Amino acid sequence: MTDGDLTERIRYARDRALEAEREERQRIEDADTAEIQRAASVRLATRQAVREALNDILDEDAQP
Repeated sequence: MTDGDLTERIRYARDRALEAEREERQRIEDADTAEIQRAASVRLATRQAVREALNDILDEDAQP
């Protein structure tokens, strides 16, 4: 695997995390109960942390 391949895989994972963040935001908006909203908020925070870590590795910035 070349450096370029690795970079592209990390970028792909970062982009997927960003998509998942958007989905979790929608789940928060659509939540029927506070419990569902809290669970989605925890998942959102986790996905944000992953995306930010991948941004740091790539030395890039992808915002939601």
